[in-house]
Amino acid sequence: MRIIPERMKNDKNENFSDHKIFPALEYYVEFYGLFSFGVMSFVPPGVHSFLNIDTYVYSSMQMSLDSIKNLLKLGRINDAYALVRKFYDSVIINIYYTLYIKNNIEQYNFIVDKINNWYLGK
Repeated sequence: MRIIPERMKNDKNENFSDHKIFPALEYYVEFYGLFSFGVMSFVPPGVHSFLNIDTYVYSSMQMSLDSIKNLLKLGRINDAYALVRKFYDSVIINIYYTLYIKNNIEQYNFIVDKINNWYLGK
């Protein structure tokens, strides 16, 4: 039997699994899954890639949110917080490379070398 501290107990049950954060996390997990699939077919600007690079990022964000949800259900708040920081980093990286590509793409050269090399692991 799992012991839950008094401050974590919910009036309805002891495992707080009916907290309002869980439906919100479910919504965002589904959103990022659909978003990842939706951008897959767009031609990726700035890199040599078959799939859009955003597909990988949004899929990673989806899995991070799903893991956060599962960890919170287990009551592992510190581990969930570490994934929240990972999620935040994914958002910042996505914004950075999107703006970098936008500002450095040229009319006759559609490949941005720094982002392409990063994407290819060079």
